[in-house]
Amino acid sequence: MIKYILSPKGIILLAFAGAVVAVSVLMAWSELGFAGTLPDWLTDLTTRLGLHGTISGFFNSLTPSLGGDLTKYLQEKGVSVNPKSTASLGDYGYILFMGVALTIAGIAIMIIGKEDAEEKTVLPVKK
Repeated sequence: MIKYILSPKGIILLAFAGAVVAVSVLMAWSELGFAGTLPDWLTDLTTRLGLHGTISGFFNSLTPSLGGDLTKYLQEKGVSVNPKSTASLGDYGYILFMGVALTIAGIAIMIIGKEDAEEKTVLPVKK
């Protein structure tokens, strides 16, 4: 197992896995409306774990740069939110990040599948 992880394909798969985790964190951030204001239950949980300042600080640091860019991009594409609804632009950002995460995961699965297919088709030669 360690030998496979340290191979070039294993390192590439670890990079893809890291990218999926990073994009998944961005999905949570966009669901919060591109801000670091966490719901009460999550604030309590992260405070008990000692991570509240880190998580809120990370999300708040993304808001001026990436949050502004995403809001501008979505508005340029014609996305608008009805003021009477509970939807926000963050919901549309969530959809964008979900698509990116699924695409990255699909590529990683294709790499793993190709590796498995190659191993199954190679038969030992008897002499």
